[in-house]
Amino acid sequence: MKFLILNGPNLNLMRWSEPGVPGELDYNAIMDYVQAGCEQLGIETDCCQSNHEGDLVDEIQAAAGQVDGIVLNPGAYAHYSVAILDALRLCGVPAVEVMLHAPDEREPFRKTDVVSFGCQGHFIGEGPQGYLHACIYLAQLLRTDGSSKAHIVM
Repeated sequence: MKFLILNGPNLNLMRWSEPGVPGELDYNAIMDYVQAGCEQLGIETDCCQSNHEGDLVDEIQAAAGQVDGIVLNPGAYAHYSVAILDALRLCGVPAVEVMLHAPDEREPFRKTDVVSFGCQGHFIGEGPQGYLHACIYLAQLLRTDGSSKAHIVM
């Protein structure tokens, strides 16, 4: 099983720190964490990040026949990218959305998540662990019956 881990704008600059835990993780450390976890689960990963909406659409369109599923953190594009939504709906590859932080904790305009309508699951506000939860869920979804109709919000 192979998944595309696709990250949107500014995530390459992210730093994550757990409350009460010293130190912080950067983007590369988080992707290393995700890849190591997926490797233990028997899931091959291909990680990609872009600050450009069209590049993300191109990656989604190219996923058909190349990967079994997409784990997407659309970054700020979540709130307005109909292009990414359409690509997800048309590509024929099931996708699960990840957001490190819950949008409710930020500006009011971030409460609308357009991209979510093209995803079969959502792991919101879990930090880096959300990526692994999304991968586990997607693998389970694909192994159960191959259906991409399930919907879960965590």
